[in-house]
Amino acid sequence: MKRNIFAVLGVLPEPAGFAAAKFSRTPVYKSYQDWVMELTEEGAEKFYNSFYFQYGHASIADLSHLMVIIERVSVPARFTLLDDQLIDIQSRSTRYVDYSKCELITPPEIKKDKEILKTYRQMCRELIELYSRIIEKVSEYYTKQYRSQKPADMDEETYTRTLSARSIDVARYLLPGGIPKSFGIIGSARTWERIITRMLSSDLLEFQQIGKELQKAICKNQAFNPAITKIDLLKLNPQTKEDIKKIAFGKNVGLPTLVKYAESKDYPKNIYKSLKKYLRKFDLPEKMDGEFGVKLFEKVDPQIDLVTTLFYRISNYSYTQLLKAIKKADKKLIKEIIDLTYKSRGDHDPVFREAAVGALTFDVCIDIGAYRDLSRHRNVIHIMKDTAPVYGFAMPDEIKKVGLDKEYQELMKKVTTVYNKIEKKYPGVGQYILPQATKRRILMRMTPWELQYLTELRTKPQGHFSYRQIAFEMYQAFAKKYPDWGKHFRVTDPKIVDFFKR
Repeated sequence: MKRNIFAVLGVLPEPAGFAAAKFSRTPVYKSYQDWVMELTEEGAEKFYNSFYFQYGHASIADLSHLMVIIERVSVPARFTLLDDQLIDIQSRSTRYVDYSKCELITPPEIKKDKEILKTYRQMCRELIELYSRIIEKVSEYYTKQYRSQKPADMDEETYTRTLSARSIDVARYLLPGGIPKSFGIIGSARTWERIITRMLSSDLLEFQQIGKELQKAICKNQAFNPAITKIDLLKLNPQTKEDIKKIAFGKNVGLPTLVKYAESKDYPKNIYKSLKKYLRKFDLPEKMDGEFGVKLFEKVDPQIDLVTTLFYRISNYSYTQLLKAIKKADKKLIKEIIDLTYKSRGDHDPVFREAAVGALTFDVCIDIGAYRDLSRHRNVIHIMKDTAPVYGFAMPDEIKKVGLDKEYQELMKKVTTVYNKIEKKYPGVGQYILPQATKRRILMRMTPWELQYLTELRTKPQGHFSYRQIAFEMYQAFAKKYPDWGKHFRVTDPKIVDFFKR
């Protein structure tokens, strides 16, 4: 029997997945090539309606992949869109792109509120104005510091680009959540269904709008096809135009069947709301722990770990503070909380992410900008709290060196005041004003394998100084407990700086 290995191009996502899925239900003498020549969208739709929706064979939706481009959404929306382990993405950088002239995203909730809208825009202008001045001042500072160290083989264009990128590394701390983010995502039909459901289930209007637009773009709209746009359709007769469109697009080139039923869900959103009333039953301190850095936890009883993680998600307490209180709690209370968490789970609701316990657990306090990069590690389980200025703001040393530290700190105080004003009237919307300097806590769970990959990559000199420090502390916490293993990690101490290595 001859081995057969080949690539496939030019097949629409759902029929392509349909053909691959047929392997599980057809004779061995039938090849993919046999099936693909018989493909129709109608046949694929009939197959998916039977096996995906009626019989619940969800894995067949993993075979239909689609790239979607999402342009001009806010930073809060970006974090929620990309909060998935099974996607591949590339996003517009805040380390290499100057955002000083961009048009900011305005939360839909405040568009008709003249007072709040004016306050929001004024705060954004002040943040961007200081952002621009920091780029200018830090560039001057770096020129004085490093011009003489410029490598002999580095041309002037590369030098200027490196200097600009390093300056933006510092200035990006001022960028508010309303800056426009753009990115491309490749995901399967099942993944897109999950993302759309998450967006539709949000309480924020922008998120809901994005969910609806995503569903429409994937299920109904014709996809962008550069092959068609390069053809001068104006020179063709109407019939030829239609023939070309049929060849390029078919009836639809997205996922018209597999994500059409995605909708808003109350689980586990309502569970989070119900759990908040239990916080007062634990002996918790008044002050929240906002210390920048990393703490490692392991070998925690799974049920204690589960309940601690649930309350970590819905409160501003650190994992240490919660774990200490929950360990002392009555076992009946622990059982009651676990029962409540699972009580309203529907037949098709996935298990909530907080149940992923048992691995190395790092409670990380880090600025938004640096976490943006660490969040790209998809093999890690990320438990994110809602973003709020309860832990304060990070500030790079360079801002003090160029004499803008007092102005920076005063602006952060003003940001907190504006946040509270917006949040009081429009819960959840205040995060649009929070700059990337805002410290937030994230629980990151991973195997030692993923920890080694993350720390080796993120401690390299070309990385951002903030996440380099965090990654190194994660390594140190592991190496302290497991020195015989940790000594084989190829990490770079963040004290080692190579300014021209990007």
